[in-house]
Amino acid sequence: MVNDRRRRPGVALALLLAGAAVIAGCGAPAAAPPKAAEALRNCGADVPLVPPERIFAAFQNGIEAVYALGAGDRVVGAAYLDNRLPQDIASRFHPQEYFPEEYPSREEVLRLAPDLVVSGFTGAVSREGLGTRAELAALGANAYVFRSFCPSVDGAGQTSLAANDASLESVYADLSDLGRLLGEPDRATGIVERMRATVASTQERLAGVAERPRVAMVNRPGGSGPMRVFGTGDVATTIIETAGGTQAFPEIDGRMKRVDTEALIAARPDVIVVPSCCGADEELGAATRTIAELRADPALAQVPAVRDGRLVPITFAEISPGIRNADAVATLARVLHPDRFGR
Repeated sequence: MVNDRRRRPGVALALLLAGAAVIAGCGAPAAAPPKAAEALRNCGADVPLVPPERIFAAFQNGIEAVYALGAGDRVVGAAYLDNRLPQDIASRFHPQEYFPEEYPSREEVLRLAPDLVVSGFTGAVSREGLGTRAELAALGANAYVFRSFCPSVDGAGQTSLAANDASLESVYADLSDLGRLLGEPDRATGIVERMRATVASTQERLAGVAERPRVAMVNRPGGSGPMRVFGTGDVATTIIETAGGTQAFPEIDGRMKRVDTEALIAARPDVIVVPSCCGADEELGAATRTIAELRADPALAQVPAVRDGRLVPITFAEISPGIRNADAVATLARVLHPDRFGR
């Protein structure tokens, strides 16, 4: 039952308001309007810098960022883990509701009454997902979308992205902005500084490399579906290039684009990286199965990566924009240039 004091002012409050009106009529200066909350700009929309109390976090990178920034105790709902969470986050991952497989309906999420939706990809904040940012704001929930996946139009989905920045600087900016939004700017600064240091240390070891292996990042959802590659305009390519490699599919823009066997043969990658997905218990199992299938395919026998046994499993979480990207650069650099790392 709603408290009457929240529905209409009491008698005392009414008298005070009436008195204030009389004083104002006698020439007293009018009270200044309340100051609007400071806001940060995200994907073309202003997000008020008011620390949220109830957060819905969507996708692995969005969930990990919120927890790494110390706001896990405010997460009321979460959806779509691609891999196991890091141990320090897993021990604190106890949202009121977790949606593991099917994306939750708008009604299911709004029942949790979030005042902020953090989405690592566009899908959550779309007409097919929870609604546009404007619609969510009208219901009392602000939204933050990682800037690598800003939609071209508010509410547009994953296939309608703007010309976005997929650099590591973009990832650092997201973490810094989320730190401000969650009221944890110092934590964000610490995370970004550690990531920068990891990348800088890796690049010092790669200084002067002349040979840059061609790298294909290949995914096969479900282990038996069509092959998909991660192309340019995606943080996966940024990781490849920062680790001292070259994108084997420069003509493909975006992530998870279908390719056939002939296209993989024509690309002649020196290294094939296979991201493993999807589920809260998934680590490298799905990638290991896909690698076995690629090795067993006689049509691929002369692809340099297959011929030389340079097929590498990683987690999908590592190549989604977020807190794992710097470590992914360091890991891949060791694979591409082992001589620079004492092997």
